[in-house]
Amino acid sequence: ERQVQKASDAGFEVRAGFEIEFALTRESDGLSAHRGPAYSANALRDVDQFVVLLLEALSANGLDIGQIHAEYGGSQLEIALSPLDPLAAADAQVLARQTIHSAAKAQGLRASFAPLPSSSSAGNGWHLHTSLVRDGHNALTGDGEYGLSDTGQAYIAGLVRELPGLTAITAPSSGSLLRRRPGYWAGAFGFWGVENREAAVRLVPATPLLGPEHTNVELKACDASANPYLALAVTIAAGLAGVADSAQLPSPVQEDVGGWDDARRDAAGISPLATTHAQQREDLLSSALVRDVLGMELLGAFVACRDADATWAESHTEDELLESLRWIY
Repeated sequence: ERQVQKASDAGFEVRAGFEIEFALTRESDGLSAHRGPAYSANALRDVDQFVVLLLEALSANGLDIGQIHAEYGGSQLEIALSPLDPLAAADAQVLARQTIHSAAKAQGLRASFAPLPSSSSAGNGWHLHTSLVRDGHNALTGDGEYGLSDTGQAYIAGLVRELPGLTAITAPSSGSLLRRRPGYWAGAFGFWGVENREAAVRLVPATPLLGPEHTNVELKACDASANPYLALAVTIAAGLAGVADSAQLPSPVQEDVGGWDDARRDAAGISPLATTHAQQREDLLSSALVRDVLGMELLGAFVACRDADATWAESHTEDELLESLRWIY
């Protein structure tokens, strides 16, 4: 609410929406609920009764979605929640999670939103899309490079600048750190791109089909182990700080930099985001923006939770860790 008010004071409304990925398995034997292939309507026929029940339940709960489809991973599905004001978007994300769990249980299925349900599975993201509105129109859209306004470029620059601290909030768990690797669409490196699904910050530009109001920015490094209210708060703050500072946007990267060697990434100024608790803790505590948004009391509680998470993980194998997180979220 404080960040939404700051946006309003600066003349903006914020729109936000989550894409929710989850693995759907049969409760009886733990096997995949659908046979694939990825993105196929045929895959949904295996879980047709679940999909129908879920759509009815989402509608009954007042939740509007843009689409539901079989995602890339085995047994994986995704729904895209329609954009709302940030507080409503966070509320909708929590309610959608509960609705999916209930619909799955009613069909003898089980849904896992864990960042990485197992060492052999695809990871699940809760990709966070945001945009700014001013005077009733999308403030990110413009006639500058990449179809962006000055505001849009500075907004993205603010997100990229704050990525290490941001991701410590938006993808904070031990499971998040294991998922943060190239090829998992988890935002493993600190860069942005136009429609680049390996970029931690992905610009989704306006199109002739959808029009200029469609422009939004996706934060890939976000998952179900995050508190959606805190994730939105720090994301809004980072973008607004970029706008306030007229932050300069670096050039986009349109490749999967996971395939580059270290020297090439170093030359491009691209660093990996944290994959260890120690590094993520340092990134979190060194972010003045995150400290300002959370305040010292909440930040202290957050760090204590993450420290406890990491301490438990130290004495367990990777498979034990992933199993312990599989059904929490």
